[in-house]
Amino acid sequence: MTRATRNIVDNVPQLIGRRTFLAATIAAAAAASAACGFGDDGSDNNTSDEDDANNSGGGSEPQRGGTLRQSMIPVTHLDPAVSGNSSFGQIMMIGLWEGLVVIDADDPSQVLPGVAESWDISNDGLTYTFHLRSDATWSNGDPVTVSDFEWNWKRILTPGIAGEGAPSFNASTTRIVGAGAYMNGETTDFTTVGVTALDDATFELTLEEPNPDFLIHLAGYWALPLHPATVEELGEAWLDPENWVSNGAYVLDSFRVNQGAVLLPNEHYWDADSYYLDRWEVTFNDGGTTADLLAYQQGEIDITGRIEDDLEAVTTSDVADELMTSPTNQVRRLIVMNSKNPALHDVRVRQALAMSIDREALAGVAKPAVAGNSLVPSAVPEYDQVPGIEYNVDQAQSLLQDAGYADGEGMPTVSLLDFQQSPWVEAIAQMWRENLNINVELDIVEIGVYVEKRDAVHPEDYTGFYIQNGAINPPTFLATAQSAIPGAPTINGTNLVPPEIGEDVLAAQENGTAPADVYAMIEGNRHPELEECVTLLREAIGERDEATQNDLLIQASTAWNETYTLIPVLWGGYNLLVKPRVQNLKPWIYPTIFTTKGVTIDG
Repeated sequence: MTRATRNIVDNVPQLIGRRTFLAATIAAAAAASAACGFGDDGSDNNTSDEDDANNSGGGSEPQRGGTLRQSMIPVTHLDPAVSGNSSFGQIMMIGLWEGLVVIDADDPSQVLPGVAESWDISNDGLTYTFHLRSDATWSNGDPVTVSDFEWNWKRILTPGIAGEGAPSFNASTTRIVGAGAYMNGETTDFTTVGVTALDDATFELTLEEPNPDFLIHLAGYWALPLHPATVEELGEAWLDPENWVSNGAYVLDSFRVNQGAVLLPNEHYWDADSYYLDRWEVTFNDGGTTADLLAYQQGEIDITGRIEDDLEAVTTSDVADELMTSPTNQVRRLIVMNSKNPALHDVRVRQALAMSIDREALAGVAKPAVAGNSLVPSAVPEYDQVPGIEYNVDQAQSLLQDAGYADGEGMPTVSLLDFQQSPWVEAIAQMWRENLNINVELDIVEIGVYVEKRDAVHPEDYTGFYIQNGAINPPTFLATAQSAIPGAPTINGTNLVPPEIGEDVLAAQENGTAPADVYAMIEGNRHPELEECVTLLREAIGERDEATQNDLLIQASTAWNETYTLIPVLWGGYNLLVKPRVQNLKPWIYPTIFTTKGVTIDG
């Protein structure tokens, strides 16, 4: 089958998205949140009157020119091969480069042609053949070729390409033949990888298993190509603006760490007529919502960074009606940390903690987020087939008693680790104190310390969870299952293991042990409920019959919920303040958040 203009993947529908000690706070927050993207009934009503105004074209020729001013948390590098830098580096990346396919902003469940003007998919769903357009060029005028993409695939799969960081490529979600083995150092023969340049204009990718989500994944930032000749000649200096060569709608004019960046139109870009901005200015801000909100109110920026750390300040401000929220595919969750303290290694304790959280009350202090009782958010079709976690204090207390901690007696202090203050996290701590009679402490640290502590094996006097906002991309059961099995060895999440195994894993990683060998240390050593979950996940991912696979995916997702190693608490989307003068901006569910294609500045 041939896709001349777009490939249709799983449709994403328009998404729907008690205790009295919180009553006063909840009432105040609820009154302030009426103008937010999510209604009180959990509906994702992110097409407000303001949005309609922003998206109206009036039938006239779009206005060209203008400067878009955006704030984001500091970005240290712009290498698509390296994971990190949150979503904001990714926003710039998809403006600077273009991959084979791009997300359709009008229907983010689909992709549109990028450098590939069309593609074919074999009848068995395993082979994707891309036909490159003849007018795709780099910003220095060089043509974009198939060999450029082949070179970039070899680069992103090279072991250690991310240095001390994490690689952005995830073999478990793409399922490219041989990619995982090559990336893990099991082979150095790139011809064993399902990446082939058939001729100067035809590029082929081969999968291990059919993956209906593959093209959506391929539109991600990790698949963006660098200019091979520039990287080979200059090494790391390819990142310097004076050496910049890219193939997207923009080029990097300036970049200063901890200060900001400026992007200008790429005159060689094949689809330049679809981009209307003269200049895109980015200011790096690590001052959180307070600094972003003030700059926005004073007219210094047009778009804020993500403002989840203090949404109440936004929803009670004079610009609350300018809040835009993407559909609900994110899960704010508590992920258990590894510790020599045995308490949280007991699934009954984790379940008790999960069941003693009043998520409806949390939603009252976290609007426009909504109560999220499952690791499968409402963006996923048939999400309600996975039973959610019930709020049941009596059962939670009984579970804690069965685990040997009756009325909280003997329970260690539970820490909630985060790098920012959030009212809803404080509310969870209070719920656990009141419902289970346990001590809870908030451990708010600098982000670098947060990263170190979340991945450590802690001594007996420190145990708890770290706070994470995760997304299911694309919002399907298959992507849910794939996200539960990490692409690189970790000791958190579904890889929870006894602390002695965890210490061995960390030591092996520190000594440079091959990832495949590190992962083998984890296999078979997880707690029983986690081993059962991983077995189900793998069976579901490998199943080729669509109906059977869907049933298995629901079973696996249910089992994932019931490990309680990741405790879901809220569902939400990306939240941005956007000035009315910025028109036709459409936040989507992916980490790249939005495209500036078609975006105009009014005045």
